[in-house]
Amino acid sequence: MNEKFYVTDCEGPLSINDNAYEISDYFIPEGGEFFSILSNYDDMLVEKNIEGYLAGSTLKLVLPFFKAYDLTENDLIQFSEDNISMVNGAYKMISYVQDIMPFYIVSTSYNQYIKALCDKTGFIYENTYSTQLELDKYELNNDEKESLLNIRENILFDYGFDNIHHLFTNVISKMKINSLIDSVTPVGGIGKRDAIFDIIEKHNYEPYNLMYSGDSITDCEALEYAKENNGISISFNGNIHSIKSASISITSTNNLILATIADIFNNKSTEGVYDFISQYNDNPLETIIKYSKNDEITQELLLNKASIDIITEDNVEKLNNKNKITRNKVRGQKIGNLG
Repeated sequence: MNEKFYVTDCEGPLSINDNAYEISDYFIPEGGEFFSILSNYDDMLVEKNIEGYLAGSTLKLVLPFFKAYDLTENDLIQFSEDNISMVNGAYKMISYVQDIMPFYIVSTSYNQYIKALCDKTGFIYENTYSTQLELDKYELNNDEKESLLNIRENILFDYGFDNIHHLFTNVISKMKINSLIDSVTPVGGIGKRDAIFDIIEKHNYEPYNLMYSGDSITDCEALEYAKENNGISISFNGNIHSIKSASISITSTNNLILATIADIFNNKSTEGVYDFISQYNDNPLETIIKYSKNDEITQELLLNKASIDIITEDNVEKLNNKNKITRNKVRGQKIGNLG
């Protein structure tokens, strides 16, 4: 089957949220800082290449602390519904891409957030993969609750790798509430790649017909898979991890450029996208007018000029420095600095 299909991460290319960070920041004292520490610990574990360890496991590690501060699934749902923030252009981008080709979200985010986002934007929820969480199924006793409250303070005081690793592997792992951590499989890293495998198998797609966009360490395997199979692999306002894994880097405050590239890919395949990028970098205004088929999108792209680069070994650091500025502008520095 020669049908093109587009798979994207959610937080970054579509929304400016980091839902798990924001939940932590709202419900847990000093929760934003606490989540960032756990995220850094998670990144270090990923970089150690521990077999079976999934990028994005911060979303597992923080769960006992959600229970310690009495969060429920309803809290997650209500907070998510009330705090959806999209990248400029995203509503139009979603509508446009869904009209022209199969479109999927593969996200490390909790399913409660993805459902809320789909309800608000019109994205087809059945075309999404996310981290499944059943928070209410697990009880936390008073002794473990007290211990977790103390552990939170301990980690904020000593956020070194050795201390955090000791607390999770030798203390929390022995608690009954650790079953909550074990129950969750984050859709990150190889989990995102496996979701793409599932999409391909279910719909009989070819790997070279894949376009993927992501922005973080949880997208590396998916970006590499698209690149290795001669599909389109885009780091959108991405950090250093995603830039190293992708073939194209896009920096923009508006994501409608992704709709235009999806349209080009859908009609002219990978070679057509690279032709577009070459022409765009010579004359962006004329190229947008030539390639964009939608007047509203054309107007937005002319007003919000994206930076599009082919990634090479020599320009990774330069692109990372450029992306940081826009990434932090779009998502805020605290979220932008997360892995």
